[in-house]
Amino acid sequence: MKLVAGLVIAGTLIVVMVIVAAQQGDAGAAGRSDGIVFEDMRFVPNRLDAKVGVPLRVRLTNNGTERHDLNFPSLHMPGLEGVQSILEPGETRTVTLTFSEPGTHSFSCSLPGHAAAGMTGAVFVTP
Repeated sequence: MKLVAGLVIAGTLIVVMVIVAAQQGDAGAAGRSDGIVFEDMRFVPNRLDAKVGVPLRVRLTNNGTERHDLNFPSLHMPGLEGVQSILEPGETRTVTLTFSEPGTHSFSCSLPGHAAAGMTGAVFVTP
């Protein structure tokens, strides 16, 4: 009897895991989430991947001791010109980006001297 009860529980867990995985797959089609941590003069990670037309939610967290921002200065990204989020130390914010063109879309911290010190990155967008 214990063996049967154990098999029923194991089977139930497998079914629940399959349902959860299917639901997560459906949520991924509607958009993705990622995160970038602002540290002293760097983004971690400094690379994100996205798909054209699929919203990318990015949680920004400033763990540095200075004010930082995330700036997409490129003019070849309709709808993203001037996307910028300035965060004070300890602040967190979520932004949603939707890219209309494939390619490498650079971002940086636009505060004086920060990009030159290495605070740069890119979103690699595929069709």
